[in-house]
Amino acid sequence: SSSRCYSNDGDDEENVPLVDSNRRSETSEMFGCGFCKLPQSLQVYLRQPTSLSGLGLSLLYLNVLCFGGIMTAFLVWRGMRLQTIGVWRGISSSIGLMGTFAYFYSIKYMSIVSTGMWSIAFQFLALSVSYASLFVDHYNTSLGMLIGGVCASRVGLWVFDISVTQLMQEHVEEDVRGVVGGVQQSLNALFSLLSFALGILIPDPRDFFIYVGLGYGSVGVAMLLYGFGVFRRQSELESIATGHKK
Repeated sequence: SSSRCYSNDGDDEENVPLVDSNRRSETSEMFGCGFCKLPQSLQVYLRQPTSLSGLGLSLLYLNVLCFGGIMTAFLVWRGMRLQTIGVWRGISSSIGLMGTFAYFYSIKYMSIVSTGMWSIAFQFLALSVSYASLFVDHYNTSLGMLIGGVCASRVGLWVFDISVTQLMQEHVEEDVRGVVGGVQQSLNALFSLLSFALGILIPDPRDFFIYVGLGYGSVGVAMLLYGFGVFRRQSELESIATGHKK
């Protein structure tokens, strides 16, 4: 979804509210009261039928089980050469690109909602292998399980990202799509920043198991949020989709 917020030019801009007064008051009652009201843009975001799905997507930015700086530092500490890490990073990216083809193949046979569900479940299962590597004593086996699970999880990550983005484009009202997209990007940046903050707070490579647990847990929570959000508001999603087709 677009991160830009479009508005009318001229004097009419002041007369066009972000949301109508009735819906604004309902949202305020749901998400805030008195001095503890949430920002209006966040209220608009939470009111959307895709809000929990978007929140699940943003949680994935907390996951450091990828070939980023933190995991690279751990692999170097474990004795892996930078050249080897570079090769695995390229392999991981190539596998991730396969997710694009998997998405288009999937939507030919099932809905976008179902595609998003199997993709986040696949990512969780793949990272289960990485998490299980914590309990394996054999060096090569443990490292192979960690890297293999991370590489395989990229397919689920890419498909899930595309699925949630497409759901937002189809089911978020056009007049607030820019606001919702902006909040989504802010949440993504927030959780990404938190992952780097953890690197500062827990700098010892021997504590990498904490990152693995947090990454694995964040994907699990994302899967629950997506499943709960989709099935809780499935009728609303279907009604909006029907309206768009008409």
